[in-house]
Amino acid sequence: MGASPTKLLIGRDRECDIALAHETVSGRHAELTFLPAGKLLLTDCKSRNGTFRLLPGGSEQRIHQQLVSPMDRVRLGEVTLTVREILEAARLKYPRMPEPPAPVQEGPPPVQGRHLERCDCGAVKTIGAPCPECGR
Repeated sequence: MGASPTKLLIGRDRECDIALAHETVSGRHAELTFLPAGKLLLTDCKSRNGTFRLLPGGSEQRIHQQLVSPMDRVRLGEVTLTVREILEAARLKYPRMPEPPAPVQEGPPPVQGRHLERCDCGAVKTIGAPCPECGR
């Protein structure tokens, strides 16, 4: 892969961009893709033990393909880490890798003090309000 990858392959295989030496991690476990507007797409590569996003309260959501943020905690097999840690590891391997662009903010600025939740589409929204990404 070049100095500025658009996708990071994560897995146990030494050829992966981010190698995780744990027996519950598949050789080619998951892929993190840099999308326009600063979005990150995490895709499970048909791993044996699955890829999950850890939710507040201790529950988990299985990921087949989902938008994630650097603050999200994910589990690949039995290895738990934040998306930010994956990005930091990638920057050690690819020092010239640019920061993902900041998300383009559309609509009014976020309101401080309101309770937020993650929509099924992966966007963050105010509880009870329609999602700014998908409208649900």
